[in-house]
Amino acid sequence: MIFGFGKSREEEDDELEEEIEPVSFQGALNGQPANLKDNARLVKAGLMPAKNIITDALALRSEYIRFEPKGERYQVLFYVDGVPSAGPKLSKQQGMAVVQVIKLLSGLNIQERKRPQTGGVAAELEEVSYQLRVATAPTPGGERLSIKAINMKYPLDRADDIGITDEVKDKIRELSQGRNGLIMISGPPNSGTTTTTVGVVRSVDAYQYTIFALADPEHRELSHIATLDKKEGDTFDDELRRIIRMEADIIYLNPITDEQYVASILNVADEITMIAELSAKDAIAGIIKYCKLAGSLEKGVNSLKAVIGHKLIRTLCDQCKEAFRPNPKLIEKMGLPKSTKMLYRPPRQTVDEDGNEIEPCEKCDGLGYYGRTLLLEMYDMTDEMKQLIISGAEPAKIKALAKKQKMPNFQKDGIRLVAEGKVSMDELQRAFKS
Repeated sequence: MIFGFGKSREEEDDELEEEIEPVSFQGALNGQPANLKDNARLVKAGLMPAKNIITDALALRSEYIRFEPKGERYQVLFYVDGVPSAGPKLSKQQGMAVVQVIKLLSGLNIQERKRPQTGGVAAELEEVSYQLRVATAPTPGGERLSIKAINMKYPLDRADDIGITDEVKDKIRELSQGRNGLIMISGPPNSGTTTTTVGVVRSVDAYQYTIFALADPEHRELSHIATLDKKEGDTFDDELRRIIRMEADIIYLNPITDEQYVASILNVADEITMIAELSAKDAIAGIIKYCKLAGSLEKGVNSLKAVIGHKLIRTLCDQCKEAFRPNPKLIEKMGLPKSTKMLYRPPRQTVDEDGNEIEPCEKCDGLGYYGRTLLLEMYDMTDEMKQLIISGAEPAKIKALAKKQKMPNFQKDGIRLVAEGKVSMDELQRAFKS
């Protein structure tokens, strides 16, 4: 650790000899060289603080880092397994210097502070490679900067890696049959929707079906999935038609954003299966938003094969999780299998029998959680489901029909994870509240 957040002074002193080398930056992802010499003053003020903050963030397993202007200061936030914790507070001047240095390293225009920008920089820490994907946004108090940290050692591009169940994988393979309709993945911004979408694409049997990708896979390698050679002047409609003429079965599309994009999807919905993501709070919200972009509930629903919603939920640390025997009434109330004899939670004991403080778990640093997995819901567009949505039914009725037709849902998935000892009941409740 560099700053040693959450550590006592004594602990910090004990760790001085174990400090890790700061992160090294290895070039902007867009290939833009960072002109450090011409920005020497900026580099002197901001480079080492930027290195130290990012080193601490990666050492803590932060997947997301935010530099937030707050009055006369910048507040740094570390997100570990989706939960924010406070990092250092920087003076306004130092915070601005750090933000500008990160922009410089990421191939962004440091003179532009009034418009959003996106970029990124390759990095390495303790022989592990990372991609730091950077986004800026202007605010009344100054420029906000966020970093999405991607561990290249664990790219999370396979269905099994992210927790897509066999039930959902089997359903996706079933839906892959026949060249028609859209399989849509819906989730809030910065919730891992792209990762889930790639997992859905990877669930399709690439040996049985010809799959093309028009979407940018970013850092992920989509094996056995073809890409289209771009032709100058081609529109999105032209690209779709070219792929269809190649007798493709499935196309992985870029995220759905506007009416024109949906219009193009509707034009070929009867000729090929498509997979794409859309930003919305859950699956039902995604259906409604998509139908609005389509121009009507009927047009939208009739072009859909299925809609998948997701939540990310923290998994218990397998080295320190604590077993306990639950009350039988709790098992019944939760809908857990009657055979459930043991559940798990983060460790509660902080001192041993002699009253000595127990050292925190080395793996999770005493959090009790390590990593995240998926909770999934899936709305299969059966004839009855289509009719219900087209009629303008309330979300509660749509959910009730999905449950009646035994479609995958968050509750069922969550209870399974609790029963398997992967997730605590407290975390399940937190996930449903968020």
